[in-house]
Amino acid sequence: MTRVDRAHTAPYHPQRVAAEANRARLLVVDDDAAFGGMIAEVLRDKGNEVTHCTSPEDAITKAPAGGFEAAVLDLMMPSMSGIELADRLKAAHRDVQVIILTGQGDKESAIAGIQHGIFDYLEKASIDIPRLERAVASAVSRSRLLRHNRELVEQLQENNRLLSTLHQMAARVSAEGHLDRVLAELVAAAKVTCDAEAARVLLFDAAADRVVVAHAVGDGASTLPGVRLSLTEGLVTRAYERDAADLVADPKADPAYSARVDALPTSMPGLVCAPLRHGRVRGVLVVGGRRTGAFGTADRDVLSILARHAAVAIDNALEHERGVNFFTHTCNILVSFLENQDVFYPGHSRRTARLADMITRRLGLGDAERRNVHFAALMHDIGKLLLPPELLHSVDYASEKDRKVLQSHPTLALDLLKQITVWEEILPMIHEHHERWDGKGYPLGTAGEGIPLGARIISVAEAFDAMTNRKAHGPARTPQEALAELEAFAGTQFDPKIVRLFVAEYRQTELGEAKS
Repeated sequence: MTRVDRAHTAPYHPQRVAAEANRARLLVVDDDAAFGGMIAEVLRDKGNEVTHCTSPEDAITKAPAGGFEAAVLDLMMPSMSGIELADRLKAAHRDVQVIILTGQGDKESAIAGIQHGIFDYLEKASIDIPRLERAVASAVSRSRLLRHNRELVEQLQENNRLLSTLHQMAARVSAEGHLDRVLAELVAAAKVTCDAEAARVLLFDAAADRVVVAHAVGDGASTLPGVRLSLTEGLVTRAYERDAADLVADPKADPAYSARVDALPTSMPGLVCAPLRHGRVRGVLVVGGRRTGAFGTADRDVLSILARHAAVAIDNALEHERGVNFFTHTCNILVSFLENQDVFYPGHSRRTARLADMITRRLGLGDAERRNVHFAALMHDIGKLLLPPELLHSVDYASEKDRKVLQSHPTLALDLLKQITVWEEILPMIHEHHERWDGKGYPLGTAGEGIPLGARIISVAEAFDAMTNRKAHGPARTPQEALAELEAFAGTQFDPKIVRLFVAEYRQTELGEAKS
């Protein structure tokens, strides 16, 4: 999408602005006034801002206010050597880069200069002006790079406390991926960092000439999802379009203000908007009404940093939701295929997943673990897709060979799904859901708590469903009979704790019995 800056600004000359921004601040010190003056003029002709001194003492006096990026110093001066002066200059300005000029080809001095962090070392007798200009340009580039890196580090250190909440939130997002929770925590963090009365986060779906509010969380945000905005409507849309944080002292006086999206429930003035960008702009983070004083550039900068970090967390959450959505639809498609094959067990997989949900709720598992068990239960028989159809359509598994083929379906499921990394956490549950507590199950013969918890849950859930819904392979039992059967085999076939919890949960929620 093309971004257009619609701000009303005074005419300016881009070349002049660029030249001023690139103008280097240089210091030339040489006790030979004529030679030093010549060097200074050469460097001024290149558009640099040059201070020329004929003594180290004069240079030291001017250095604290000068903010020099590079210095060209004579090595041999009466009161102080160039290397000593370089140490003094670096003490005042850590990023300044020093080039030493000498009238002697003294290699020992050059080595000493390098040890003192001298950027370059040139001989006066054979001074090469283009070489000098290149050396100064390189020194200035290095000085700016060092200063920029240092400022970034200092900025990150200064904002570390403000961003700690967001970092913790990002860690939680990567673990569970709940977008609404990310957005809610972002709103809370924005209020704290900017001392704001109100905050809101908006995520947009972009069209050719407008944006649509896809998600809105925060103060006064409940009516905003679905709102369509032209690209000229609203301060939040302007920040989104420009991809730049915006500080507005009097929002209602701004021509771009829109009460539909910019109004926040606060009696205090001021609004700060920051785009949420990670790869592309997702939306805008907004705060309004500073509790103490007025919003300043520091609030704008901090909110911008917060928004950039949050955009990564939001992208992770959206990606996770897309993965879960794909995961869910793929599971449903495969289960539908399975039900067309395994004609005697229609609905078995979905019912098993629902029963497993009852157990995981009773166990008090976390959301992520409950979700994994649910999908493992839904897919527990998926290996049957690779069995001969005639076996699944058979009323009776008469031969030992048929039983062994049927018992291969957990391993077939593992082979079918193991290449899909998003399913790697549920594979052990699927593979071992026919293991027994006493170690006499298949395919591995694992016993007790060596069997994955999810597999032990699925084992109970699917056995209960099979008993209460049998058709071709035997009459269906009543729920009370099936519960009694589970209790009879607790400690041999089934995990006794899982059976106890399931029986209690089923009797309470499905049969309406009093909680024991």
